[in-house]
Amino acid sequence: MIGLSSTPRASSSPRTGLLRRGYPAPRGVTLSLIGIAAVLGGSACESALTDGNPSMMNGNGPFGSPNSNTTDVGPNGTPLNPAGTAVDTRERNPSLSSIQNNGPTVDANGAPLPTEMLAPLTMCNTPGPRQIRRLTSKQYRNTLVAVFGDQVPDAPVLSDPNTLGYGVDADDSVVQGLDADALMGFSETVATFAKDNGKISQFSNNCNDNNQNCQDTFIKNLGQRMNREPVSDARVAEYRKLFSAPGVTSFDEGAQAVIQAMVQSPYMLYRRELGPLNRTSQTYQLTQYELASQLSYFLTNGPPDQALMDAAKNNQVDIDAQAERLIETDAAKGVFGTFVRAWTDVDRLLPKAKAGNDALTMDVRNAMLEETNRLFSDVLEGGGSIGDLFNANYTFLNKPLADFYGIPGPTGNDFQEVDLTGTNRVPGLLGQGSYLTAHALADNSSPVQRAFVVRERFLCNDLPPVPTNLDTNLKPQISGNTSRERYAAHDANEPCHSCHKLMDPVGFTFEHYDGFGLRREMEAGKPVDSSGGVPLMDGGNLVTPEITFPLSDSSGLADYLSKLENVRACMINNLEYFSYGIANDAKWPSEEKVCTDNFIRQEARNNGNTLKSALMAVLHAPTFTTRVLDN
Repeated sequence: MIGLSSTPRASSSPRTGLLRRGYPAPRGVTLSLIGIAAVLGGSACESALTDGNPSMMNGNGPFGSPNSNTTDVGPNGTPLNPAGTAVDTRERNPSLSSIQNNGPTVDANGAPLPTEMLAPLTMCNTPGPRQIRRLTSKQYRNTLVAVFGDQVPDAPVLSDPNTLGYGVDADDSVVQGLDADALMGFSETVATFAKDNGKISQFSNNCNDNNQNCQDTFIKNLGQRMNREPVSDARVAEYRKLFSAPGVTSFDEGAQAVIQAMVQSPYMLYRRELGPLNRTSQTYQLTQYELASQLSYFLTNGPPDQALMDAAKNNQVDIDAQAERLIETDAAKGVFGTFVRAWTDVDRLLPKAKAGNDALTMDVRNAMLEETNRLFSDVLEGGGSIGDLFNANYTFLNKPLADFYGIPGPTGNDFQEVDLTGTNRVPGLLGQGSYLTAHALADNSSPVQRAFVVRERFLCNDLPPVPTNLDTNLKPQISGNTSRERYAAHDANEPCHSCHKLMDPVGFTFEHYDGFGLRREMEAGKPVDSSGGVPLMDGGNLVTPEITFPLSDSSGLADYLSKLENVRACMINNLEYFSYGIANDAKWPSEEKVCTDNFIRQEARNNGNTLKSALMAVLHAPTFTTRVLDN
């Protein structure tokens, strides 16, 4: 079952932190992780994937040494050497590269076909697998805050493995030995905080008599908040035993023990997307509470609020109405910001080693990321298309960031919409400093890093792995040579040429922008040459015969991407993974997953390929409410 560890570790024990105080661990209060899998009839699994594992990168964490430019990583956690060439050191599974079209998406010259000329997508109806998904560290924290208030203690008790550039993978996020130990200690801290800060009475309806009525009221009220669903009578009875455990002398002490157990319970730690079996269809329809949790954690990174819980209780979860309400919240804007930064792989900007421009302060870097967040939110809320993310001729700047770019207009620290008409700024995401600066070397541009993101994140191309015995280090740049000349020399011979011919023409279109995202017309005393193009790929190979769509600069690239069907499909693949947390072919075979891919793509097409229609299609897809037994 997805999200569970199959290896018996400390987290596999049904015991809780109550043992530290001499309390017995009641059977059924915190099911073992292995026990959950057994109860559900599924097999537990722990992914052996190494995406995002610092030890698989360079030993200095996912961004390399902060004072070194020897190693960097691509969007999927793939190491990039100084040349920006990907060095593939892990299994390329899961993958977001599977896109199914029933006909051409470009003409004979590689130009994008308009949507009305595209062949209809194949429709089918195979929902995804049932899942148990561990909360991310942020979701866990937000759940505790929703229950106990924002003063509740915080601690790094959970880690979120980076897979495909995201921290959402249902197969990689498990509770392991050290996590279980940390959770045990943390549960004591939270329980003590709750007792010492008067947090108990709100769940007992101000009753503090140590009788069954008060105990059950407390257990049911707290349990429903922490578990996002009512607590069964059997589990209430098990929790009730903590009030009469050795050493417990008062209602508050018993309640403290219950809190300690619930904070580390799998019912708190895991989201359940299981549902009861419909024997007629042999599918599993998610319960209203499961649906409420899935909707809320996807859109807000937090548990269902009271309105959503009331709707679940009354069997009235209206996905569209609830989604419209939640999308308007600040929490949702934060979630969308997390998505767009992961999709474009720009969060690496903050720790990125940079040299040669003291104006690139941490405040400016954070402003660049905020610029990216705001463009995505504006396109979403304003009914813009997926293509508008690449061709929007406006952006959002405050004065420090505008001064860095050399764009006049904004005043103060508040962000303002800025029209880019008449400037030489590239429209959309490709012209933003977050993208251009994050995907560059310490002191210069990197055509390969910038092209890598275009290929893998925007086009979902499956790039060939670099041979492990290949020296991919760039030779030092010769005085008087441009960055383009440096890469051309690196690409002169095989086996480098086979990969670089896919990357360099794309990356060269960005050469009017230096390593800090600033416009340049000259480099090394020579006019900048930003000509290039997009060599068309079919799967992991160039199309035959080879076709390159020519471009003069990254403005042309932005326009090209804004019209391309595979860019829309690729963004949807990423958004789908961000929501469902699964892209592992062993868990969700691509021939079945394509049903969901195409459903979302077709609904987006039917609604003008707006960004919001793609988001809503993720919620409308059959797999959002219905599941089949996983492998």
